[in-house]
Amino acid sequence: MDESIYEKNRELQRKLDHLLKQARANEKKQELYETFGFEIIGASTPKQLRDLLLSQTVERFQLLDVVLCLVDYHKDTERLFFERDEEAQLSYENKLLILDTLKDAEIIHSLAGHPVLGVEALKNYRWMIANLKNRNQVKSAAFLPLLRGEQIIGALLLLSQDPHRYQVGIGTLFLQKISAMAAVAIENCLNQQRLKEISYQDVLTQAYNRRYFDLRFKDEIARCMRWDDDLICMFLDVDHFKKINDTHGHQTGDLVLRYMVGVIKEQVRSCDIVARYGGEEFVVALPSTTLQAAHEIAERLRQAVCSTALNFHDKQFTVSISIGIASLRSLLTAQQHDADFICNTLLDRADQALYAAKSGGRNQVAVYADADLVAH
Repeated sequence: MDESIYEKNRELQRKLDHLLKQARANEKKQELYETFGFEIIGASTPKQLRDLLLSQTVERFQLLDVVLCLVDYHKDTERLFFERDEEAQLSYENKLLILDTLKDAEIIHSLAGHPVLGVEALKNYRWMIANLKNRNQVKSAAFLPLLRGEQIIGALLLLSQDPHRYQVGIGTLFLQKISAMAAVAIENCLNQQRLKEISYQDVLTQAYNRRYFDLRFKDEIARCMRWDDDLICMFLDVDHFKKINDTHGHQTGDLVLRYMVGVIKEQVRSCDIVARYGGEEFVVALPSTTLQAAHEIAERLRQAVCSTALNFHDKQFTVSISIGIASLRSLLTAQQHDADFICNTLLDRADQALYAAKSGGRNQVAVYADADLVAH
């Protein structure tokens, strides 16, 4: 056989082997992306979705890091995506960016509606990695828009140390599939959380209901004990509420309760739990708060209510509230108690403090401390 023909055949065989190897690699890559995509779609909680997008993506696709940004159209994305998990927020604070539709309007407008790969991605979206500790190691990036219909809800930025990892026109289809699945998963996850929150809301006042409070209260107590933080339980009751209903009507009474929730929320933090416990009684959990700080909050709240003239249905009148406070730290002793005992005892102490405030003349704050009730 002619030597040149033999060499040509060998060269063709090498090319064929290379193509077959590349085809198998692409097949495995496609299988990996699709499997991962289905896992993202199947994520049932924000925690699972956070782990998949921000941790598992790095491990499975051998990346340096991943950054996710979300556009906060409903002013609730951060709360829903983290489920008030402060530890997760700290863990992902530079990897998950929340964009405000007003403050970050220019940045949102700069988000491309198509994948951007390589040097251009790093150039256009360097702000997404500005606070990463490993930002100087980034040599290549893939910007993937998260689209729902015509609206961009955010973006994923995949980061690599390999300068040749992401190149224009290579692997774009795989990346588009991942971004499409991620967008659907994020939208579904947030909507599920919104529905869950609705089921936990008191219909009349839009505060949380007792069921939600009981669930969260135990979790917050466990977290504060783990971090050696105090937690304050505060019971509030509208003074002479029956008289308000009898004098001004039940519709006016309902408006008073709604007003109360608004005032309470103005005085406490977004991480505090405000719930309607029953009738005209409300309960507030203040995690990581000292007894002194809680007393100051309660006093400001009491003064805000009694110093404001209400005008509902052309009826002008004033109301007052009584408040009872109990501290988690004052309850803890060398003797270990289970979570249910601690929750129930703390609620009972706050309730006893509320009773003392009402018995002492109403429109005042009472503190339960070391088995003594002190009214102010």
